[in-house]
Amino acid sequence: MKKILYIIALSLFCSVACEQNKTNDDDTVDVNTSSLTYVAENIAGHEVVIVKPNDIEFTAPLVVVVADDLELKTRMSPTPEVPDVNFKAAEHCLIGRYTLCIVGAEAGEDVSFLAAVKEAFPTASKAYLLSYRNGYAYTAAMQMPDTFAAYACVSGAIDVEPYKTLSFTKPVSFVHVHAVNNPECKWEGVEGKSASVSLSVGAVVAINENITYKTSTLMPREGKGQVSCTHYTGGKSGCDVKLYTVESANSGWCDEEFEVYNQIWNFFKAH
Repeated sequence: MKKILYIIALSLFCSVACEQNKTNDDDTVDVNTSSLTYVAENIAGHEVVIVKPNDIEFTAPLVVVVADDLELKTRMSPTPEVPDVNFKAAEHCLIGRYTLCIVGAEAGEDVSFLAAVKEAFPTASKAYLLSYRNGYAYTAAMQMPDTFAAYACVSGAIDVEPYKTLSFTKPVSFVHVHAVNNPECKWEGVEGKSASVSLSVGAVVAINENITYKTSTLMPREGKGQVSCTHYTGGKSGCDVKLYTVESANSGWCDEEFEVYNQIWNFFKAH
């Protein structure tokens, strides 16, 4: 009997693993878009696209994404009247059970509009902020550290002007994802635009007083670059920092190198 149960369990494991590999390697995998609600609105003078699973209320956690392009590398067209949003971002709303609010914003804007975006979802259990290819998450963490439960940045860094004039005043939990060979958002920073990734992450680690760290390696996708995660902990506040380093030139947004959305969402869920 034990042998039979073992064989059944092994078969189930193999079938799940094969299905996961199929999903990871195929960017055209079908998502039941009828399970998602898409809404285009204007909040605080900014265009937004709201995506959420049909069967959850707006009491679900809220993830606000700030980017200069609402399409975020288009992968799907759910309805003609709503701007396209990234395939994987929408897919992970179903997996993570949260509401996604993508906000279009130009570089250098005052981050105060983010408070109005959060207030547009008064029943959300928690709110998190992620910036894509810009430093909004860092600036907001400096200027409004209590507004969001945790912050994230993908392929961005602290903008030069805030880095010159502002500083972190309170510990915050922060996760950063960056490709070392990103040609646009360079790891070492962009002159006149952004600080380096090391300086950006280091500033948060310093205010948190994270005195310990541990680096681990993630399983990369087949044929993709190595991914490592350095986790900074040990601060009295309990706030921590994670830095995902991707050995490639990919921007990191599209889940191509590793399950970036799952990693970020898991970090958010812990805060």
